[in-house]
Amino acid sequence: MNAQKLDTPKINLDALVAMQKANIDALVEARNVLMGATQAIAKLQLGWYEQSLKHMQTLAKGDAAKNKPEDFFAEVKAVTERAMAVGKEQTDLGFKAQQQVAEIVTKRVQKTLENAKTVAA
Repeated sequence: MNAQKLDTPKINLDALVAMQKANIDALVEARNVLMGATQAIAKLQLGWYEQSLKHMQTLAKGDAAKNKPEDFFAEVKAVTERAMAVGKEQTDLGFKAQQQVAEIVTKRVQKTLENAKTVAA
């Protein structure tokens, strides 16, 4: 029986551990970006809800029959504009967070591919 030598690739364990740590750090950074955006969006929603609740309480105390139709339509317009502004701000926060996460992940993937060469040295 002829014994053959099996060539196995040498792995730089220190480089492998460092690469994986950097990957985890990037994931934590991405998670923090998303959590920050989630908190900001939740604060916007809470502020809008509280403002709407106060507004409804004020309207409930008043006599709606005394209001002119123009006042009613102006009120509806103001409430709609506020809802649209809050929605736009939430959307902008979401898009910004997505862009930041995409940048973090893209940079990390590029670095991982570069570092893969040193791992299998």
